[in-house]
Amino acid sequence: MGLVSQIASETIGPLLHRCSITKAIRYGLSLHAAVVKSGMQIDVVVSNHILNMYAKCGRITSARKVFDEMSERRNLVSWSAMISGYAQSKQPRMAIEIFSKMTRLHYSNEYVLASAVSACASLLALTQGQQIHALSLKFSYSGVSFVANSLITMYMKCGQCNDALCVFSTLSEPDLVSYNGLIAGLVENEQPDKGFEVYREMCRQGLLPDRLTFVGIWGTCSTTEDLRRGMALHCQTIKLNLDSTPFTGNVIMTMYSKYAMIEEAEKTFRLIKEKDVISWNTIIATCRHCDSHEKGLSIFKEMADGDSLWLDDFTYASALASCAWLASICHGKQIHGHLIRAKLDRDVGLDNALLNMYAKCGCIGNAYTVFSQMDCHNIISWNSIIAGFGNHGHGSKALELFHQMKEIGLEPDSVTFVAVLVACNHAGLVDEGQTYFNSMDEIYGIAPEIEHLSCLIDMLGRAGRLKEAEEYMEKFLFRQDPIVLGSILSACRLHGDVLIGERLARNLLKLQPVTTSPYVLLSNMYASDGMWNCVAKARKMLNASGLKKEPGHSLIEVKGVVEKFTIGDFSHLRIEEIVHALKTLSYERDEVLRYY
Repeated sequence: MGLVSQIASETIGPLLHRCSITKAIRYGLSLHAAVVKSGMQIDVVVSNHILNMYAKCGRITSARKVFDEMSERRNLVSWSAMISGYAQSKQPRMAIEIFSKMTRLHYSNEYVLASAVSACASLLALTQGQQIHALSLKFSYSGVSFVANSLITMYMKCGQCNDALCVFSTLSEPDLVSYNGLIAGLVENEQPDKGFEVYREMCRQGLLPDRLTFVGIWGTCSTTEDLRRGMALHCQTIKLNLDSTPFTGNVIMTMYSKYAMIEEAEKTFRLIKEKDVISWNTIIATCRHCDSHEKGLSIFKEMADGDSLWLDDFTYASALASCAWLASICHGKQIHGHLIRAKLDRDVGLDNALLNMYAKCGCIGNAYTVFSQMDCHNIISWNSIIAGFGNHGHGSKALELFHQMKEIGLEPDSVTFVAVLVACNHAGLVDEGQTYFNSMDEIYGIAPEIEHLSCLIDMLGRAGRLKEAEEYMEKFLFRQDPIVLGSILSACRLHGDVLIGERLARNLLKLQPVTTSPYVLLSNMYASDGMWNCVAKARKMLNASGLKKEPGHSLIEVKGVVEKFTIGDFSHLRIEEIVHALKTLSYERDEVLRYY
């Protein structure tokens, strides 16, 4: 019987180890049952295999139970497996607690120290990390590469770049992991140039960068001047055949998104061989960032038509945001239907995206239905529905919702007051809007910003209360802001008040606006009063500024396809048919007018 047990013990250990590697928890449970049935759990080697199997399969509670039952039979391997198990299970506090108990028994090795340092990095526990660093020096393990690499990462995460560099300098032959930790840490600690220098040194040492290297080093490409560097790094990934992997390709797309280079981002996306959900989400988000919403929806459809991918909340939210921007209710409803079929539960962020889409598409009733059916609301939900009703001229309903929000104990924020003021403006509730504006600082401690003041001035201006508008402008020291001046100038033109308009115009002409709107407003105000010399002067200043008025455009949805028509642009593929239709309509109109 003893010989049979010995043979079984020698056999079962490798089997349990195989279960640990493949995460085969069901087979591991069966093997554990066989061990208990045969009484082999008294063998410390077998118990360590069982403990490690549970830890590697994410069953940390079961691993701890085995560990506690081992009692006096524990050895260094038992402690090490338990510490690394807690660290890998995102329970760094428990890992450090076990490590502290182990050190009282004078157990330690390089693997245990590395796991404990990683736990300190997760907790940003600098003091404990320094103590473990001292232990590694005491036991002469600080020169071991994976211990040093853990220390570098820990110090970088705690913002101690000099300490990390000091550890790095003690390594006689730093490996790729050492360099990667140093590069990523320097970038995270806002030292991108130093991080790039480390990358160049690594290449000089003959080490080939891997995907983790590029993830870290692309953080050095944050400004327009860094684009050349980013493209050079992209070329390097092509040489190393890394650009076609999702991990690297996703980061390349993110970099091009920063520079609004949609074509390069899409080329990178198409070259990724096995696209994951992050790849699809990244390109859709890039399209949205670059205002290429039609392309984003097209890629969303391509993704949804695939059989092997599950769309997540971020995918739906991005697509709904594009629908909102395009005011494409057809696509929005299709996505809503897809969402109902595919997902039983929605989080508040996705519901907010759905609510916002309906509100931006003019379907305020549908938006309110979504809002009413939500399980919970956050400040974004309330802001979206208040803004939705306000933008559609339902000021009373918007204010009613605002009071409901306050009744449930949710404090309004700066965005809430923008929505409330817009609602008052659209509904002509001038006195109410003025009261809410005054309450911002007095009651809620929210300092009015340019958006709030612009709403108030526009509201007062529309009502012809230009003196009050000018007083608010002086009070809040925004008299030099082109947006504020533009709002009140528009009101001056509307009510024909050239005296105030002229005074504000002089201030406006001293500024250097970044858009053409102030110049156009000024010119129109002069034209409405027949001051043609001043009109010419305003137009001349516009020409001298180098600014060009962006041509207006219209978006029309035809059979689910959004068509964009820009003033002066005749490049549409069906322009001849469009012109012919317009001529026909013009002819018919002329025929009708003959009878009057």
